[in-house]
Amino acid sequence: MQIMSSLGKIVVILSSCIVFVVLTGCVTTRQQLIDINTQMKAGSYEQAAQNAIANGRIDVDGKSSDLLWSLQAGAMLTLIGDYSRSNLIYDQAEQLMKGEDTENILENSVEGMAAIFYNNSINGYEPAVYDSVMINTYKGLNCIFLHDWQGARIEFNRAADRQRRAEEFFKKKISEEQEKANEELKTVARRQKNTNSKKSKDEARSVINDNFSEMERWKVYGNYINPYTDYLHGLFFMLAGTGNSDYQRAVFSFNRVAGMHGKNKVISKDLILAKKLQSGAWRRDRVRPQVWVIFENGFAPLTEEILIPIPLFLVTNEIAYSQIALPKIVEQRVAYSSLEVSCGGKKLGKTVQIASMDRVIQSEFKKEFPLRVTKAIVSAFTKGAMQYVAQEKFGLLGAIGGTLYQATTTHVDNRTWTSLPKEIQALRIRRPSGNSLTLSAMGMPQPITVELPDSRYTLVYVKALGPYSQPALQIVGFNS
Repeated sequence: MQIMSSLGKIVVILSSCIVFVVLTGCVTTRQQLIDINTQMKAGSYEQAAQNAIANGRIDVDGKSSDLLWSLQAGAMLTLIGDYSRSNLIYDQAEQLMKGEDTENILENSVEGMAAIFYNNSINGYEPAVYDSVMINTYKGLNCIFLHDWQGARIEFNRAADRQRRAEEFFKKKISEEQEKANEELKTVARRQKNTNSKKSKDEARSVINDNFSEMERWKVYGNYINPYTDYLHGLFFMLAGTGNSDYQRAVFSFNRVAGMHGKNKVISKDLILAKKLQSGAWRRDRVRPQVWVIFENGFAPLTEEILIPIPLFLVTNEIAYSQIALPKIVEQRVAYSSLEVSCGGKKLGKTVQIASMDRVIQSEFKKEFPLRVTKAIVSAFTKGAMQYVAQEKFGLLGAIGGTLYQATTTHVDNRTWTSLPKEIQALRIRRPSGNSLTLSAMGMPQPITVELPDSRYTLVYVKALGPYSQPALQIVGFNS
């Protein structure tokens, strides 16, 4: 009996030490993300870039084993004008993404077990579909700023192809993972004497649904579509296209965006222009000089952890502690309601929304939520069974150890690519004769003066993450 008691103490102490070490690492990562977000909100983009590079241990060739910090660093480097290094890091990040897609069965099994017995934050960052689409979108933008039209063509086509393949690929992947999770749940149920698993699952799902009622009100996009990617794809092929087939691509992309946003003056005007060019009714070198202002506004949604107590009829009614952890979408504020564009004191227009990353992220979250719930229940039931066994074998000490283990390991992986925007706005105007623009917004520290390059078409890219921060600015010209 004394040996069993000693063994129980060793198990409790050892498991507590392991939990402490791993949790310390997770807390550090969360704090680093909070620090980076604070710097981005303040407009300290260079400091944020250097910290992301340091946190991800990214070398001079852009290599790193940390995908999330590579994504953060790539986005910040664009904002300070280091487009080449940004794309170098994004290139390596893509390789990490491919590694996630091609993991072997053993690696997947180990990560799956880690997620069940601990939580998914112990594994490497698993990119969302929108991450993979946006990485090529941003690489395409970097190429535009570098006047690398061929590189931009490749990246925007890759982004479009990722969207095309996403629905089929991820629908199959989610289906396979859901089937696997269901089998794991059945396995846990078979191992217990009390086999009322249906009652446990139904009770758990009922409690969960009560905590996520807002999902019914979300206006989601369908089929993993990102209208920002489609809009930039269409804009690039309209402004830098080399023939009728490119104009057809532009028409197709603008049509997709129009179908998601309905009546929108910016999208409608661009669609008309693309159709005129595609039909041959207008020539690009005869169209009056134009300026497009693209405004990435605010932070994309973050995820926060919600802990939900659930009944565990499956194991025993005497377990001291039982809960599951799920991520909850938390929308962030815009930096500015819109940008006002003027020239010489004359107002030329305001930017309007053409895409919502909130909706992109909510769409994907909603598709994958049933799988997240099943995995969370599997983890809770497994930990509940372990808690029950520890309590049966080691009494009060086992109950305390089991409760501590479940309480400290039941957490969500709330890592996200936080530098993505909340929404994207745009405005298209005729190029003013004064050859400069002023961008302003209520709360902006000071207006931005934009000197337009000597080109027929100009793209002005603006990004502001936090209210009252000075936006980052990039300007590029297209000649017909």
